[in-house]
Amino acid sequence: MLLSDAVEKEPTSPHIRKWIMGCFAFATVWSIGGTCDGDGRVLFDAFMRDIIAGKMDKHPMPAAVGKWEHPFEERGLVYDFMFEMKGKGRWMHWNEAIKSINYNDKNLKVQDIIVPTMDTVRYTYLMELCIKYGKPLLFVGPTGTGKSVYVKDKLMNHVEKNLYFPFFVNFSARTSANQTQNIIMARLDKRRKGIFGPPMGKKCIIFVDDMNMPALEQYGAQPPIELLRQFF
Repeated sequence: MLLSDAVEKEPTSPHIRKWIMGCFAFATVWSIGGTCDGDGRVLFDAFMRDIIAGKMDKHPMPAAVGKWEHPFEERGLVYDFMFEMKGKGRWMHWNEAIKSINYNDKNLKVQDIIVPTMDTVRYTYLMELCIKYGKPLLFVGPTGTGKSVYVKDKLMNHVEKNLYFPFFVNFSARTSANQTQNIIMARLDKRRKGIFGPPMGKKCIIFVDDMNMPALEQYGAQPPIELLRQFF
């Protein structure tokens, strides 16, 4: 996913090995390290820096890898940077990717304004990457931190509607597996018996909000979530 575009543009680049190292580190941060909370991120930051620097005797760098070409920037956390594949590649702070927004648009409502920050940029980047390559993505975090706002803004205003068919499913404590299936099937077109899909030529993006809400059943499972496991 991370390397595809860069390698397609420069398939004979002498820096591909360096790109692989940077992309591997970036992917590790946002896959394994993406599950950490605030305190955990500080610990994971130290772990990643030490293991790449070869400072961990219990986890030495494999001999086949040799010297790590792209150590992280010393300032900030490893979560504060993305890997940019230009030239030899470099770690770029997310703040460098923040774009200005025109607040003078008369059609722009105050409640719809999202001020670009490091968080909006990095989570939108990860969302775009997963949408492009059709990979499921889970945003987790405390209530009221903007997760749903980021996703809805992206799906409603910043995807190509001729290529994608987005819609939302909101879970509650009383949502059942049958209701979940009915909601999803109602938005899809019937192709033939037992086969449903988005309008022809489009890919469907389903955003499930408040996924933790469905009540537990007798044995501790959440049937709507088990249904989603089968779908995705």
